[in-house]
Amino acid sequence: MQEQFNILGTEEIYTESCCLAIQLNNGSFSFCIYEPEENRLLQLKRYRFDNLTTDTLDTILAQNAILEQPFHKIITSLDFGFNALLPEAMSKGDLTFLMYLEHADQQDHVITELIEGRGITNVYTTPPSILTWMVHNFPSSDYLHALSVAIGTVNNTPEEGLLRLYISEKSFDVVVFKGASLLLAKKYTYTVPEDVVFYLLKICEIYGLSQEKAELQISGLIYEDSALYKTIYDYFLLISLKQATWNDVISGLPAHYFTSLNELILCGSLQEA
Repeated sequence: MQEQFNILGTEEIYTESCCLAIQLNNGSFSFCIYEPEENRLLQLKRYRFDNLTTDTLDTILAQNAILEQPFHKIITSLDFGFNALLPEAMSKGDLTFLMYLEHADQQDHVITELIEGRGITNVYTTPPSILTWMVHNFPSSDYLHALSVAIGTVNNTPEEGLLRLYISEKSFDVVVFKGASLLLAKKYTYTVPEDVVFYLLKICEIYGLSQEKAELQISGLIYEDSALYKTIYDYFLLISLKQATWNDVISGLPAHYFTSLNELILCGSLQEA
């Protein structure tokens, strides 16, 4: 396990008035503490690992005693590979057949989640041991799938198309809209920058989007001088880095690195409202 980012200001944190956002998947555990009254980031950490186990989570919890304190709001994003998007009207009944089609682990816990305002249901799976651990240690947390957050926080989509990318070390999530219509929400793995461009160009071809007219918004672990960003820039005209909207005076890092955590908090605020 590797502690990749450790961001902490100098002021004392009063957790009772703060929000805790957690992102958890097979390769990483991230959390941030956010003060909603002044829209401020107070603390953020990200761990990387090769194999997620409850022992790994026990170690992280032991290293971060603040996570055991009471929070005003806790929201967790889960992403363990399998998910399927369905129209809300088709999401009733037994959906385990989707797991077989996607080769998901049949022992995993199935969660059915309505994406508010979209008329779409996200069906996904989570390892039961991991979900049990989370519920035991964060009993008041709400849960959302990572792609549900990515879809739910998109507004004012252009008629010419919008592709929003969330970049991680070996994978990226992409959400694609054309006007108000959601076309795609999917995770892809990649090895070299050309892999990412291949998928993006294929998406544009399949859905009839123009590389010159569709907007491409990128966030996550990418920087403008990287080979990945430069390769994407060679193929798309309207490209930008999607920045977090919280006040961050403690990290000194690019504002687009942790946009997905910021959006998770925004989803939590919408749920609370």
